[in-house]
Amino acid sequence: MRGVNGLRRYLLGAALGLAVAREVSSVDKLRKMSVTIAAGSAPATLAELVRQTGLQILFDADAIRGHSTRAVRGELDVTEALQRMLEGSGLIFERINERTIAVRPAPPPHAATGETIVLR
Repeated sequence: MRGVNGLRRYLLGAALGLAVAREVSSVDKLRKMSVTIAAGSAPATLAELVRQTGLQILFDADAIRGHSTRAVRGELDVTEALQRMLEGSGLIFERINERTIAVRPAPPPHAATGETIVLR
């Protein structure tokens, strides 16, 4: 009987371990981390955010060249850090998955209003 009980405890422990691992990965996207990034050119500051967080941040360097970001410092989750960093920069971000974010220029103001523009 001891073997069966031991196996049951092992399987229960393994199941609990998987449940905790899954919970940690879903919480990871909200995890606060220490971020210190100076204001500067968007390609350089986004590369620094990648270095500090280990996230994948996708962007077209030519498309964001000429955009500047704000300084960011503190214990922040990724969404907070990017919102502060990109505020007023003309850039927006979109979460692709838990570890990947895409950054691109914001659409022109007329596109954001929902107006239809017909080119002929």
